[in-house]
Amino acid sequence: MSKILYSLLSLVLLLQVSNAGLVLKQFDREVVELVKKVSPGVVTIFTIREVKVPNPFFDIPFGEFFGFPEEREFTQRVEGLGSGFIVKVDYKKKLVYIMTNNHVIENATNIQVRFKNKIVLDAEIIGRDKLSDIAIIAVPFKKNIEKYAEKNVLKFGNSDKLKQGNIVIAIGNPLGLDGTVTMGIVSALDRSIEGHPGEGFIQTDAAINPGNSGGPLINTDGEVVGINTAIIAGAQGLGFAVPANQAKWVMENLLKYGKVRRGKIGIIIQPLTPDLAEHFGVEHGVLVAKVIKDGPADKAGVKPGDVIVAVNGNPVEEPNDVQKYVMRTEPGKYVTLTIVRDGKKEQIKVKTVPWEEEISLGNLRDLELKYGLVVRDITPELAHRYRLPKVPYGVLVVDVKPGSPADEAGLRGGDVIVSVNRKPVHSAEEFWKLIAKAKSKNLRSVLLYVQRGYTSIWTTLPIVK
Repeated sequence: MSKILYSLLSLVLLLQVSNAGLVLKQFDREVVELVKKVSPGVVTIFTIREVKVPNPFFDIPFGEFFGFPEEREFTQRVEGLGSGFIVKVDYKKKLVYIMTNNHVIENATNIQVRFKNKIVLDAEIIGRDKLSDIAIIAVPFKKNIEKYAEKNVLKFGNSDKLKQGNIVIAIGNPLGLDGTVTMGIVSALDRSIEGHPGEGFIQTDAAINPGNSGGPLINTDGEVVGINTAIIAGAQGLGFAVPANQAKWVMENLLKYGKVRRGKIGIIIQPLTPDLAEHFGVEHGVLVAKVIKDGPADKAGVKPGDVIVAVNGNPVEEPNDVQKYVMRTEPGKYVTLTIVRDGKKEQIKVKTVPWEEEISLGNLRDLELKYGLVVRDITPELAHRYRLPKVPYGVLVVDVKPGSPADEAGLRGGDVIVSVNRKPVHSAEEFWKLIAKAKSKNLRSVLLYVQRGYTSIWTTLPIVK
C-alpha cells in the first residue's frame, strides 16, 4: 500500500471517529434536555391500604385470659409507593388529572401525590381498569398546582409507530428514589401477559423496579409512548409497559363513563399453526374453535372452523389481535369480521355485547374476605364429602365467617347456592360475577335460592360497597 493511500485511509478513519464522537455528544446533550423537560410532569404517589392478615393467636386455649385478641384476622395498615404523570388540567371541574397503574392505587384508603416542586396533595380515584392496569386519579386546585401542572402536562405519542429497537426512556420513583431515569430499547411489541386478554404490552430492557409502576416510558421526542406497569421477578432486562394509544383509550372511557366499556361477540378462538393454516388453505389468521350458542357471533352466522383473517379491515395473526379490536368496540356497535370458510372469503357484521371482567384470583380473595363467604364448584369428591343431593347446577358453600354478610344472610357450610336473582349459577366464578354485576347496578342485596340438604330456602345477601 502506498504511503499516500495509507495516509488517506488514516485520515478517513480519523474523521469517522471524530464524527462519531460529535454524534454521541449531541445525543448526550439531547437526552439531558429531554429528561429535564419531561421530569417535572412525573409525580410520586403514596398510598395506604388496610389489609386483613391472619391472627396467629386465634383459637389459642385461654387466649382471652392472657390478653390475646379473639378475632380471626387483624386489620393492618400497609404503605405503598408508585409513580404517575400529569395528563390533563380541567378548569371546569378544577381538577388536575394524573395517570398511573391500577395496582398502585387499588384498595387504597388514602392517596397522596407529591409533585416535582415538592407540593403534596390528597388525591381521589376518578376511575380504574384492572384489565389494562390503568387508573386515573385527580387532585384539586390547591396551592396554585394548576399553574404548575398546565406547564408540565405530558404529551402522548403514537405507540402504533413504535418499532423493535427504538430507544425509550423510563422515568419514575423506583424504591422511593425520586426522578430516576433509565434508558433502553423496545425489545418487543404486542406482548401478551396472563390475565390481560386483548392488551398487547410493550417489552423494554430499560431498567424498571418496584416504584416505577405508573411512570411514563418516553421516546426520543419526549412523548409518552407507554406506561410502565410490570416486571418479571428474578429476570433482568424484562419490563413491560401499556402502549400509549391503549392508555389514552382507557383514559377517555374512565373520564366519560367512570369505567371502560368493552365489547365481546361470543367466540372462543385459537392460534393458527402452520399445519392448521395448510389444512384450511390460508396464510394467516385466527381459528374459531367454538361459537357460544345464542351469542352475537352465533346469531350473525359465525361457525366453528371459520378462519378470521381481518377485523374491521385490520389483518390479524394472533388471538390477541382479534380480542384487541373486538374489546375496543363499545357494546352495541358492530365489528366486521373477514373470514375464510371452505376456501371462500366473506364478511360478517357482528353486534357486540358488554364484556364482563374475569374474576382474578386476587380479586376473588378480596370478595371472599368482604363477604365472609367461600364457594366452590361442585365436584364428585365434594358432593360425596358433603353428602349433597343431586342438583342440576349450583355452587357449594364451604366456609362462612361468623358475623360476616354471608353469616347475616343465614348461609351455612354445605349449602348449595342454586341461583342469584333467579339466574342459575354454574360455577364459583359465575357466582361472583353476578355479585359484581349487582354491585355495578347499585343494588342493595341479591336474592339467593339455596338448597340445604333436602329442603330449599330463599334468602338475601347484602351487597358490600
